[in-house]
Amino acid sequence: MKRPASLMAAVLFIFMAIGQLIRFIFGLSVFIGGIEIPVWPSGVAAMVLAVLAVWLLKEASRSFPPIGSE
Repeated sequence: MKRPASLMAAVLFIFMAIGQLIRFIFGLSVFIGGIEIPVWPSGVAAMVLAVLAVWLLKEASRSFPPIGSE
């Protein structure tokens, strides 16, 4: 891995996606200020976070030429 920050961000996004997916599958309630947040945004968030994680994993594994070389 050439980009450890991208790898760490991807791992974080994977954990967040898993959490959102669990909420979506089990229909766990979340209340903010006494208002219930619908479950469906968690499904969308899980997909977006998973796509970002895959994107970062691909970016982390790519090697780039050094700056200044052509």
